[in-house]
Amino acid sequence: MASWGAACARREKAVSDEVELKFDVDPACAERLRAAPALAAAEPRVEQSESIYFDTPDQALRRAGVSLRVRRSGGRIVQTVKRKKGDAAGLFVREEWEAELKRFGLDPGAFADPEARRLLARFDRAALAPVIRTSFTRTAWQVAHDGSRIEVVLDEGAVKAGRRSTPLSEIELELIDGKRGALFALASEIGVAAPLFLGTMSKSERGYALLEQSLGRPAKAEPVVLGGGDSAADAFRKTALACLRHYRLNEMALLARRDPDALHQARVALRRLRSALTLFRPAAKGAGYERIRAELRWYASQFGDARNLDVLLAGALLPNDAALRGSVKAERERAYDEVLATLRSERARALMLDIALWIELGGWARRRRALGKVRDLAAQRLDRQWRKVCRRGPELSSLDPDASHLLRIDVKKLRYAAEFLASLYAEKALAGRSRRFVGALRELQERLGAANDAHVARALLARLAPGREAEIVIPDVARGPAEAAFGKAAASAGYWLPEG
Repeated sequence: MASWGAACARREKAVSDEVELKFDVDPACAERLRAAPALAAAEPRVEQSESIYFDTPDQALRRAGVSLRVRRSGGRIVQTVKRKKGDAAGLFVREEWEAELKRFGLDPGAFADPEARRLLARFDRAALAPVIRTSFTRTAWQVAHDGSRIEVVLDEGAVKAGRRSTPLSEIELELIDGKRGALFALASEIGVAAPLFLGTMSKSERGYALLEQSLGRPAKAEPVVLGGGDSAADAFRKTALACLRHYRLNEMALLARRDPDALHQARVALRRLRSALTLFRPAAKGAGYERIRAELRWYASQFGDARNLDVLLAGALLPNDAALRGSVKAERERAYDEVLATLRSERARALMLDIALWIELGGWARRRRALGKVRDLAAQRLDRQWRKVCRRGPELSSLDPDASHLLRIDVKKLRYAAEFLASLYAEKALAGRSRRFVGALRELQERLGAANDAHVARALLARLAPGREAEIVIPDVARGPAEAAFGKAAASAGYWLPEG
């Protein structure tokens, strides 16, 4: 892992934007982090820090990807405005402007840089007010690694928004000068000393989540926004990093408590990431591609038993027998034990960092297909996957259970692909067809899913209570509604093809 990061660091050009790699850390592991050789060899600087983040009542700055804060730390008061250039899971790339202040309060006019002034001029300054506060102890080290200079910062404290607060324990690696690959290489080295989990939220995002009471709760996938001028490499990065973020938000919730929705969404996120790898295969294949695919296949499989047992307990398929239900619940607890052990395993944590590194710095991004326009690739890949669905879709009435299951998998992959690429077809004439197509695929997937759930339930009971599996009735696929859903998809298909 470290050798890959070092190789990437040697190939990559230096950057001037603020580039951070962020991780969540268990507070109990802070001392182990400090003992990591790379940090133990450097002189730490310890400071108390407090910050106030400002926004308008309708959160205009947040919606624009901008943060504005005033921080008091180490005898200095610094006002900072940041604008996202790209972040999703772990790696945060942002433009940043700073201004020294004499008092601990907001002064938007203090920025000397005209770009910062123009940025803030877009917002109603009179409406800016404190929304989030942070207070923490910051321990910082400057580390030389792979020919780069990196500041490593451990923040321990709290984030507050309104009357709510949440503990803060995170480590950031900020590139002072050098190559991004060095951040990953150093993170891999530090991660040997203590578990590191890819960070998905800035301090301000944690505060906004507190305000919305969504922090630590299951999260659904957020829309992926692509531009028609994006290269295939750009589009794949945006899509894959969004999937990683979706996964990490739910992993956080799952580590906090055994929530079936969080487990389901974490599993969905991994499936979506695997689908993104398939969708963008012509652009992304190359060194590392098959290894990443294989590891993701292993990782996603670790969630299967727990999810299947959740479905069995939540539905109406399980026979009405208290003793049997108790046995299934006990088995579910065992399955969750295994999932949580996997989440905390070195193999899983290394996989997440490895994926983020490969997405950001892998050599695949320099291939000819990766540099081509994503809209060209989108048309080819959507058409190919639609043709796969059409091989079985018209024969719904005669498909056996295995064939129905395979069709459901193909439908799910096509649905994810269509969702990833939907923003490319935002023109009025195409957007409606795109939405109807995705909706029809979702309906078809659900129609095919009921029978599959019953087959899985039978297999579980055959293992847990041999002889009782026959009590589960396998429902027939609702052929009429399923065929109608396929017909609706067929009526909207083809919107991705060039006109003429």
